[in-house]
Amino acid sequence: MRRPWAGNGAPQPLVLGTMLRVSFALIAIAAAAAAQDRGSISDLVAQVRAGLDGARGDGRIAKDIRKLRLTERLDDRTIEILQSEGAGRQTVEELLLLRDRSAQMPRPSKPAIPEPPAPSAAAQVQIWNAAHENAVSQNQTLPDFICTETIRRYFASKLNGGWKLQDTLSLRLTYFDRREEYKLMSVNRRSTSLSYEQMRGAITENEFGTMLAAIFALKSRTNRDWDHWTLLHSRPTHVYLFAISAPNSDYQVTSGAGPGEEERVRVGQHGFVYIDDATKMVVKVTAIADTFPRDFDVRKVILNLDYDFTDVGGKRYLLPLHSATTLWAPPFLHRNEIDFLQYRKFSADTTITYDGTVKK
Repeated sequence: MRRPWAGNGAPQPLVLGTMLRVSFALIAIAAAAAAQDRGSISDLVAQVRAGLDGARGDGRIAKDIRKLRLTERLDDRTIEILQSEGAGRQTVEELLLLRDRSAQMPRPSKPAIPEPPAPSAAAQVQIWNAAHENAVSQNQTLPDFICTETIRRYFASKLNGGWKLQDTLSLRLTYFDRREEYKLMSVNRRSTSLSYEQMRGAITENEFGTMLAAIFALKSRTNRDWDHWTLLHSRPTHVYLFAISAPNSDYQVTSGAGPGEEERVRVGQHGFVYIDDATKMVVKVTAIADTFPRDFDVRKVILNLDYDFTDVGGKRYLLPLHSATTLWAPPFLHRNEIDFLQYRKFSADTTITYDGTVKK
């Protein structure tokens, strides 16, 4: 993700001298301001933590760090830990911008936030395999259910932000026989007869189970490597890099104005898998697709999917609670913010009204 000097009719030499003095003063002020705004990753961490300790508010902290010019590279781990410590949405968005702007800067000589030693190579394999087994086990035992999926769709015409709310969609997501089905219930809280596929703009599907299943599927031949420790919800978490090549991927993106004008491509994905250290459960996935054909409208898609334990039919399951998908299709950007609400076990007498209210 925003006066010229005027003379006073004095003799020419005095005018020139005054202009020079003013210019030097302005240069000195600008240099001092630039120097004041420059900072290391340790300076950034200290500034955010001071704002959190002082209860300055998300907007104030975001505004403060927006002025900072980093002299070192900001990484995802630092952002994740600050978010776990309480950094809000606006602050995290500014941190992500700082990360991108500092990508060519040198790494800090030492981490601003100390990191525990990496697990042994054998332990890294065991952690991944345990997360795989847990994901498969939950998928096999997960009951059929329905939930409300609320999608806030934003668009922007500039790479530096300016997001505008396009509309808010309410969908019924049915998970039956290990498959996902979507039904559009309302648009901007008004009932609609349109299908989800008929909606113009960016639409996303399969955030729920397909992404995680694809990462662990044997056919995907997923490459993975332990990358770093982080904190999510104040809990120690392993972060693995993963990559699925296009020939082994089931991820598809469709672009076009409507039926008969659509073009669909299959692309690979890469990103991060976050595994809780205590439970060996996947608690977050970040997936990036950025190897589209040159003549395809879409250039990049980033999906962030967050999980948490949720009650379904009297038992607790690790299920998606929020996802954010950002899509670059120059000259526009699209972002879908999705919340999964009101998980209920599916039964014949369960219904959802047009505004997303679940009734039994």
